[in-house]
Amino acid sequence: MKLMRKIFLIEILIFFALTETVAQNLLGISLEDNQTSTQIPFKNESNLIIVPLQINGKGPYNFILDSGSESSMIFDKWLIDSTYFDTGLTVPIYDNEGEVITDLLVARGLSISLPGLIGNNQSMLVFQEYNLDIRNALGVEAVGILGSELFNRFVVEVDYKHLLVTLHEPEQFNRPKRFKQVPIEIRGSRPFLNVTIDQKNARSTNATLLIDTGASSALFLDAQNNDDIVVPDKNINHTVGNGITGTIKGKVGRIKRIKINKYTFKKVVTSFPENWINQNKVILGQEQGSRYGTIGSETLSRLHVYYDYLNKQLFIKPSGTYRKKFEFNTIGFRIVSLGESFDEVYISEIIAGSPAEKMGFNVGDQILVINNKPVSAYSFSEINGVLRAKPRTKSVLIIKRNGELLEKVVKHKKLI
Repeated sequence: MKLMRKIFLIEILIFFALTETVAQNLLGISLEDNQTSTQIPFKNESNLIIVPLQINGKGPYNFILDSGSESSMIFDKWLIDSTYFDTGLTVPIYDNEGEVITDLLVARGLSISLPGLIGNNQSMLVFQEYNLDIRNALGVEAVGILGSELFNRFVVEVDYKHLLVTLHEPEQFNRPKRFKQVPIEIRGSRPFLNVTIDQKNARSTNATLLIDTGASSALFLDAQNNDDIVVPDKNINHTVGNGITGTIKGKVGRIKRIKINKYTFKKVVTSFPENWINQNKVILGQEQGSRYGTIGSETLSRLHVYYDYLNKQLFIKPSGTYRKKFEFNTIGFRIVSLGESFDEVYISEIIAGSPAEKMGFNVGDQILVINNKPVSAYSFSEINGVLRAKPRTKSVLIIKRNGELLEKVVKHKKLI
């Protein structure tokens, strides 16, 4: 099941307001031993790129490589010593009502390292309090975001097939063979791409989208502020994201196709958030420029991509999953992982009219067994795979509710 989320629908674009507050020290980031490139293995969890980052010689810690964030950040302030904080500087973050949710701290003088890379005298944003636990909603144990610093400094190659991020020195980088060159626009250290969107019963639309490796879903489109974006007739009300301002509600449906250069993706599962731009304005206090939405990793993972910010271009070609169908929940509930080791799985939301609702599942039900296997035998992503099983498939679940064990047999159904 896709949670259809960007857990940070922060887009944490507070970063626009912090560009001068946390200046990137790109000169402090370099490859070791005068190498021209380095390969960094990553884990693909819920479509997010998880890389091993060491901070001040400790770790490695799991960080999300996020092209949608202008600055790197740490969720838990206890990860680093308080002596690194700039005590004279905090940045308040407000909710939609103008109330302060928390403050962002600024940590300076940090040393970071990745395989084959070192960074000295680096700055990061740190949450004073962080109430969005990514491990709950995505089953990903990550403690921070690694933002645009790497993308600004290197040509960044992301190979989802072999689970490798390769950093190339721009001066020694040669255009890869058999890749299509695609122009991009860089706004405040974030990449934007022009695509063609075909919608059912609507004309084709040229749209500018943020390229966001930190968004696990396929596509977000802002229909409220763009008249040529049409929400499909067949849609469901759904939670499409969770941000520092709260839950992001909206609708989920499928667009006919999206085209990037010569590559076409069909029947793409798409989120249509409500009050998306308004929430960003509260966070940012300013406009972001023309933008229709976000293209996320559920789509990007179908491509082998080189990000070349310096020359404002991508190089892309299909990966092994290029023709894979875009799937959506066919059972009708969302899950979260809880417990000390995040090994307890609970239902967090029921989709109206779904098999889960008709079979009497409730929010708060704990899932113990799926198809004769305990949930401990599954990864979070594997459970979501079960929830996206083909229509007419049957799944047998044992749940715990108020101390009572219940067995439920559910027949999957196409919801969108």
